This record gives sequence, C-alpha cells and structure tokens, in this order.
Amino acid sequence: MKFFKIIVILGIANFIFSCASTSVMRLRPVEQESIVDGGKEIVKQEKDGVKIVASYDGRYQKYMVFDVEVFNKTNQPITISPKNFTFFPLDENKQNLRSEDGQYIYSYSGVEPQQQMNQIQQEMANQEAKIKRARIVNTVLIVGGIVALIASSGKHSEGAWRTAQAAETVVQVAQVKRIIDHENYFSKMNKLNQDGQMWSHENFRTTTLAPGESLRGGIFLEANPRAKFVQLNYLTEKEPINFLFEQWFEERR
Repeated sequence: MKFFKIIVILGIANFIFSCASTSVMRLRPVEQESIVDGGKEIVKQEKDGVKIVASYDGRYQKYMVFDVEVFNKTNQPITISPKNFTFFPLDENKQNLRSEDGQYIYSYSGVEPQQQMNQIQQEMANQEAKIKRARIVNTVLIVGGIVALIASSGKHSEGAWRTAQAAETVVQVAQVKRIIDHENYFSKMNKLNQDGQMWSHENFRTTTLAPGESLRGGIFLEANPRAKFVQLNYLTEKEPINFLFEQWFEERR
C-alpha cells in the first residue's frame, strides 16, 4: 500500500511538471525596417563602409544570441571582433537600465569564442586534477580501513569490536564517495565537452576582413531579464551602428 502511494505521488508530480509552462525570451526589432526570412526578423544598417545584417537567434545558457553578418565595403582591411558588439539593456522608457541600487548602468560586450574555449580547457584540467586527488584520498581511506579490519580480526575485546565497526564504516563511506566523485567528474566533463564543441563551431571571432569580404556567425551577449528593450551596438571608427529590439517573455507549454 505504501509503495502504491509513492507511485501515485510520483505520477502526480510528473504530470504537474509535464504541464508546467516554460518562459521563453523573445526579441523583435523596433524603430527600423525589417524583413522576415526563415521565421527571423532581420535588420540591416550601413555606416562608414561597414554593413551589418542581424537577427535574434535565441538563448544559449545565460546568453542571448544574435545571428550577425558583417560586410567590409571599405577599400581597406578591417579587424572585427565579437567585443566590437555591445549590448545595453533598457527600461520601459528606453533609458539605460541601472542596477537595483542605482550605482551603475548595465552593459555587456560580445563573447570571444576562443576565450571561452581556453576557460573550458582550464576547467577540464582542474577537474582532472580534482579526480586524481579524490582517487588518492579514497584509496588511502579504503586501505586504512582494510588494515584496521585485519588488525582487529580474531580479537574479542570491546575495543577491537569498535575498531572493526569504525573501520568497516570508513571503507563503506570511501566506496560511496568514490562512486559519487566519479559520477560528478563524468557529468561535469560531459558538460564541458558539449560546451567546448559548441564554442569551437562558432566562427565569429576576432578576424581581419579584406575589402569586399564578410563574416557571419553568432554573437553571444549576456541576457538581462529585467530589460524591456535592448540596444545592440557595433563600434565603428566614427559612430556606432545601433539596433533596437523589444524584449518580452512568452509562456509556452
């Protein structure tokens, strides 16, 4: 009967979670002409011989992603970088969004994929070092516990019995800890590998464009859920190219 109640409770919980709605961040361009292509609203602008075509592509982890192509229409090579793109979250009055204490204005620069890959490689090295240390500790605990068990075997005193009980507990804890350590290790390494694959395929990184060339890829900027509007800026030598988007959340089941 108790088992049946547990099954019922789990069934209800699964039903509730399956029916729960998810909140999806949406952006659409405003105050400028746009065209719809493949379900995306695309905007474009050109200044100082630099043409940019952009559309909102969705979310990845904590980032909003813009599909961007930059064209060099000058007669000189230009260096472009994700960090040339800056994102300013705005309030309902299209004013710069400030922190809740009012001390600073939010702004975010585009993420350089190579820097992310370097950080991932460093974190993978840290995880490798961590699991090696954990293996040493677990081995010491297990060996120590087994030695104590052997030393106390055959003895019938209360002290020997307590030593054997403690040693057995140490061995059991070490075995459980070893399993948990390896599960955490493989889970984190799998996540890091997936992130590394994603960033390695992002081709929009610091590049020198020859005249007439273009580069297309994803621009990743940290999202701010408090924003009502967002302004995407590209820094040129004279004045920035600006794109204004309205931001809202859509509930989906």
